[in-house]
Amino acid sequence: MFKNKIYIILLFTLSTILTAAQDRVFIDFGSSNESQASSEYINNISTSYQAGYSNGVLLYNHLGTSTGINLQVHDAWLNINSSGTTTPSYLINVPQSASSDSFFGATGFFNGNTQLTGGFKLRQLDPSKFYSFSFFASRMNVTDNRETSYTVTGTTTQIVNLNASNNTTQKIEVYNIQPDSNGIIEIIATAGANNTNSYGFYYLNTLEIQINTSPISQFITQADLQLTYPTQQATWEVGKTVQILWKSEDIDMVTLQYSIDGGSTFNAIATVPATDARYNFTVPNQLSNNVIIRLSHNGQIIDSPPVSIIPDDNTVYRIVVLGSSTAAGSGPSNQYNAWVWKYRRYLEQLDTRYEVINLAQGGFVTYNILPTGTTIPAGVNKTINVDKNITKAVNLNAHGIIINLPSNDAASNYPVADQLHNYSLIAQTASQNQIPLWVATPQPRNFAANGSQVAIQTQMVTETYNTFGNNAVDFWSGLGNTAGNQLLLAYNSGDGVHATNEAHQIFYERLLLKDIHGAVKTQVDAALSAPTAVETAISIYPNPVKSLLFIESTNPIEMIEIYNQLGQLVMEKENPMDMINLQSLETGFYMAHIHVNNSIVYKRLLKK
Repeated sequence: MFKNKIYIILLFTLSTILTAAQDRVFIDFGSSNESQASSEYINNISTSYQAGYSNGVLLYNHLGTSTGINLQVHDAWLNINSSGTTTPSYLINVPQSASSDSFFGATGFFNGNTQLTGGFKLRQLDPSKFYSFSFFASRMNVTDNRETSYTVTGTTTQIVNLNASNNTTQKIEVYNIQPDSNGIIEIIATAGANNTNSYGFYYLNTLEIQINTSPISQFITQADLQLTYPTQQATWEVGKTVQILWKSEDIDMVTLQYSIDGGSTFNAIATVPATDARYNFTVPNQLSNNVIIRLSHNGQIIDSPPVSIIPDDNTVYRIVVLGSSTAAGSGPSNQYNAWVWKYRRYLEQLDTRYEVINLAQGGFVTYNILPTGTTIPAGVNKTINVDKNITKAVNLNAHGIIINLPSNDAASNYPVADQLHNYSLIAQTASQNQIPLWVATPQPRNFAANGSQVAIQTQMVTETYNTFGNNAVDFWSGLGNTAGNQLLLAYNSGDGVHATNEAHQIFYERLLLKDIHGAVKTQVDAALSAPTAVETAISIYPNPVKSLLFIESTNPIEMIEIYNQLGQLVMEKENPMDMINLQSLETGFYMAHIHVNNSIVYKRLLKK
C-alpha cells in the first residue's frame, strides 16, 4: 500500500511538471550550409553571428508555432566552427546536425581578431513567466580545456560553465530566469576560468529554452519518436538517394525498414542512432506503387504513407531560378529558411525527377541576366553574366524558369521602360526555346519616401502583372507599408533590403500556389508521350552506346550536338550522315540535339 502511494505521488508530480510547461524552443547555432541545418521546428541561426541581423529572428516552439520571442545577436561572435561531435549521446536531446556546428569566439588574438564575448538578447518575453536554459557546446579532437562560461541575466543573474572539449554527453542548465522590465533576457558567453586554450576559444552549439508559468526544478523530457519524411505520397526513381527523416527525444537507436508489398513483408535498411535524425536511403530496383517505410524503436512502430518506386529513365523536371540576393538566400537566418531551398526540398521530396538549379547572385539586375551577346546600352555599368543568365538556363535544358529580381534595378534608378525592354528580350529567348517563364514582382525595400526609386518599384509591380499575367508571382502584397517603400518590421532582416524567414515562407507559399511544378511536369510528360512526326522518323542506336552511335532519319540531318548533364556542349558535327563517334566522351547521360528540317529533335542517351 505504501508503494502505491509513492507511485501516485510520483505520477502527480510528473503531471504537474508537464502541465506547467508552456513552450519548448530549440536553437541550432552554426553553419549556413543547409546540410548542417536542423529540421522539424528547430530554429537555425547562422548569419546572425556578425550582429548585423539587427531586427533579430522570431523563434518557433517545438510544435512549429511562433512564440513571439525575438533573438537578437547584439554581441558578435568571431565566426562559425564545424568540428563539434557528430555522435551526440541521445540523453542530451541534440541531433547531430545541431551538435556538429557552433558559434565560437576567442579571448585572445586568432587570425588577427579577438572577440572577448559573444552574446544575444531574447526580447519580447513575458515578465510573468519563468525561462530555463540548457546549453550544449562541443569541439572534438582537442587536448586542452575549452570551458565556456554562460552568463544569463534577467531580473536575476546566473553563471554556468561547460567544457566543450570532446563533449558528447554533457549539457549545463540555468533555471527560472524572469525577464527584466523591458521583457529581455541577455545571454553572454566567454572563456571560463578553467579554459587552458591559448586563444581562449569558447563555443555555443545549441540552446534549449523551456518556458513555464511557475518555477521548475528539472528539464522536461518525453520519450518521443516521429517520422517526418516520407509523410505523404511521393515518387522515387530507382537508384536515387532520398533522405528518410525523423525527430526523436530520449531514444537511443531507431530501426529503418521498407516494404514493397504495402506492409505485408519488410526488408531491413539499417539500425542507427536516433540523434542522426536522417538516413540516406538508396532507392532499390524494386518497382512498386505500394512502398512503405517503417521507423521503429522498442515496439513503437511508425509506417509511412505509400510511396511509388519507378524506373530511372532519365526524365527530369528541371526548373532554373535566375535572380539576385533574395533568390540567392540572403536575409533568412539560415539557407534552410530561404525560399529557393524550401522550394527545392519540397519538389525533391514530392518526386525525385524534379531538379531546381539556382543561378541567382546577389547584386544582379535585369541587365546581368540578358541573353548572351546582347548589347548593353551606353552609360549602364553592368555586364551579362554568361554563367547565370537566360542563355545559360536554356543551355541547361530548363523546363521552367523563375526570375526573382526584387529591387536592385530601382536602386540603380533603371527606368521601368528599360526593365521591361530587358524582360522582353529574356522572355523572347525563353519563348523561342519553348520554356515557360514566371517572374516575381519586386519586393518592398526601404527607399526614401516619395523618391524616384519608390516610383519605379511601385510602377514595376503593376507592369509585372500587366506583362506576365498569370505567370507573375506576388512578392509584394502585405510585405510593406501602405506607401510601398518600407519593409514591415516582421519582414525586414535589419538592413531594409533583405527579407526575413517569415517573408521567405510567404514567397515559398505563393510560388506553390502558382503550381509551376505541375505545369512543368505536364509539359515534359506530354512531350515524352506524344512524339512529333519528325521525332518518330528519327531513331538512334545502340542506346546505351559505347562508341559509334547510328542515326536513322527519313530526312537529311543538318547537325547533331551532344550536351552533358550540366548543359555543356561537349561535341557537335555537321552533316553527320548516319553515325557519330562518341568514344571520347566520359561514361554518363547525355542529350543529343538533332537538327533536321529546321527543327531540333531531342534524344536522351547513355554513354557506357
